[in-house]
Amino acid sequence: MTAKNPENSAAVAANTFFKTLLKKYGVLIATFVLMVIFSFATPAFMTSRNMLMLLRQISMLTMVSIGMTFVMAAGGFDMSVGYAIGLINVTVAMALKSGMGVFLSLVLALLAGMGVGSLNGVLVSFIGLPDFIGTFAVGSIAFGLKMMVTRGNPIMLWDAPEGFSFIGQGYVGAVPFPIILMITAIVLTSFVMKYTRLGRRLYYIGGNKTAALYSGINVKRYRFLSFVISGFCVAVTSIILTSRVGSGQPLAGEEYLLDAISAVFLGMTMFGEGEPNVPGSFVGAFLIGMLTNALTLMNVAYYFQYITKGVAVILAVTVSIISRSKE
Repeated sequence: MTAKNPENSAAVAANTFFKTLLKKYGVLIATFVLMVIFSFATPAFMTSRNMLMLLRQISMLTMVSIGMTFVMAAGGFDMSVGYAIGLINVTVAMALKSGMGVFLSLVLALLAGMGVGSLNGVLVSFIGLPDFIGTFAVGSIAFGLKMMVTRGNPIMLWDAPEGFSFIGQGYVGAVPFPIILMITAIVLTSFVMKYTRLGRRLYYIGGNKTAALYSGINVKRYRFLSFVISGFCVAVTSIILTSRVGSGQPLAGEEYLLDAISAVFLGMTMFGEGEPNVPGSFVGAFLIGMLTNALTLMNVAYYFQYITKGVAVILAVTVSIISRSKE
């Protein structure tokens, strides 16, 4: 028998360790590396003020990404989120402007979001439409409704109630309130996804829908619930957006669709061993927001920002797919 070479064994162990490290934490490592690069490229990047501004900026994307995480955990996609954000944004603004009051306006927004999610869930889970077609059709309806109501004109909230403005613009101490909402949502939904029956069954359905069905899981019900949760998260995003900009913008929210999907895919390379997970989605959202923030500080043209963000997402997801395919 040939004796094992200790040096070769150590090299193999080290190689395995670094492959595992890159597979699980590659996006996180890339995020830290980019933070270092950007801190040298522009001194304003790593200031506490800019970091708080960055976290506030990504709070809305994180909320949408959390909802998308639930849907993608069950093996689906929600293509309606961008247009739905715009519809609910306009709805909240119109409700407040009509004098409905903050509480009722917020309730209306949440019900509208869950209504959109329920419609998606019925079309996809119970009627059987493919996710892309069913949810895209709902998004198209949402787009048409908001344009019909507004005629393409913004709804300005010049005298928005102070309690409503606090949601998107207020501070608790030195911390913007949207950041507190975001952290709370991350903690709660991470617990739900990891430790509750709902989260476990969504992962089971996403892993093997047929096996989940034969094991007695009500696949249609849980997929329906995932879309309702996504709609709820869309509503929260719309509320923060409306409060922050102080208006209802007919074209608002459309950019969140691809960013949310990208954030979830980026997050799948971390923590969850290829599965959608809330902490990973947050890191993905942070990476996407950081690219936009840093390039803006560096006075890079907006069109190049889109190119850079797209290339970064393609590279990250491609590396993830290749690393999993070689296992």
